[in-house]
Amino acid sequence: MENGPEDYTQDEDTRLMMAVKAGDASAFEELMTRHQARVLSMLVHFTDSRQQAEDLTQEVFLKVYNARAAYEPTAKFTTWLYRIVRNQGLNAVRSKKNRPEVFFGAVSDGGDDRGVEENLLAKSGYMPARQYDKSEEREMVRLALQSLNPRQREALLYHHFEGMDYGQIAQVMDLTGPAVKSLLFRARQRLAEILAPYMNDGRLPR
Repeated sequence: MENGPEDYTQDEDTRLMMAVKAGDASAFEELMTRHQARVLSMLVHFTDSRQQAEDLTQEVFLKVYNARAAYEPTAKFTTWLYRIVRNQGLNAVRSKKNRPEVFFGAVSDGGDDRGVEENLLAKSGYMPARQYDKSEEREMVRLALQSLNPRQREALLYHHFEGMDYGQIAQVMDLTGPAVKSLLFRARQRLAEILAPYMNDGRLPR
């Protein structure tokens, strides 16, 4: 017997969005409170500009609000939300004709988003074993994550920072589950290669 479609209506974010659909303005404010900071962080990594990311974050939530009447809980709310975030980020990248190489880079114009990268590596199990000063650690983190190709880094951010499973990432990035698994495997391999010299005895934590 095959399982029916998954019921997402018990998810708190989904319930809030359904309330928004029904005209509850306070539910929309709650959704923004819950997700605005992480949406901003993701868009900073897409655009390399905190100011632009802030503008795009407003556009993302405007799109969420404008889509309220057509919203249906066919996936987790965060999956639906991050598809919007990704589309906005990719459109912004494409518009930078003079800087096509910019994609998931380091923040260039202010704002402290280092916590995203440090938290990501900590959750990935690839933080250096010995204690470095903050400037050393940030530089290692920056170099390690910039060594990944854009899709690898994007998948890693979704999986380890946003807690998305392979299925959710596949939906957001328009990939198959095996393709997501391969991206994450190669990303972890690359992080292991670049951070290995900084680990005790050259070994990475499991």
